[in-house]
Amino acid sequence: MWPLLAVVLAHSLIIGLWVAPSTAFRDAVGYDRVREYVQPWFQQGWSLFAPTPKRGDVVFEARAFVVDLETGEGEPTEWARVTDIENALVHGDPAPPRTRKVSRRTASYVHSARSDLSDEQRDLLTVDFFETPVDELRTMLEEEGGGESGAVDRYMRADATATLIAAAYSEVTWGEQGEIIRVQYRTGSRRVPPYQLEQDETLDDQDIDYRDYGWRHHQELTDQQLELFAQYATTEVD
Repeated sequence: MWPLLAVVLAHSLIIGLWVAPSTAFRDAVGYDRVREYVQPWFQQGWSLFAPTPKRGDVVFEARAFVVDLETGEGEPTEWARVTDIENALVHGDPAPPRTRKVSRRTASYVHSARSDLSDEQRDLLTVDFFETPVDELRTMLEEEGGGESGAVDRYMRADATATLIAAAYSEVTWGEQGEIIRVQYRTGSRRVPPYQLEQDETLDDQDIDYRDYGWRHHQELTDQQLELFAQYATTEVD
């Protein structure tokens, strides 16, 4: 019985570290080490212990800078809302897989990581990094300082994930138009309107509060990755 009790206590401690706010102890254990255990089988969030109706909505949008191979001229595409694809995929599905909520989860993660930065650090997030390594952004954020402990690491992980999603979506959507040399993402949020019987206002009527981020260098993906992502990105949105 004692070995089983030890396993239960260790599991509970790791889950507690995962759902708790950032602390020096969790940073000492290591975010990546905790994540490797919790995901994908034991992922938990604070809402598990305090479930409430959704009071807000997040959006994730992407665009690319595409260069025409014949003329050598390039221009940015229009913004495309990736979360609309996920809405179409999960509509009518009471238990959708997590892979159908990847951009929504990423947008929420970016917002959470961003909120832990100082105002001065947030101003740096709009700087472009497509000719210079994005690790220079990490250096700039660390030199500015002022945020919570581990905030820079959390944001850089979120930025890397968001950039990969933007790159995959851009390659599948605009890759045949020319060479994609850089991509950009932006996130936003809006409040769910309060329910009233006489009110016809819906979520789509609400203004979106956008957060802007700079251009990032286009990420190379394998043919297999693009093939799998194409099944997701080519979903028709009503």
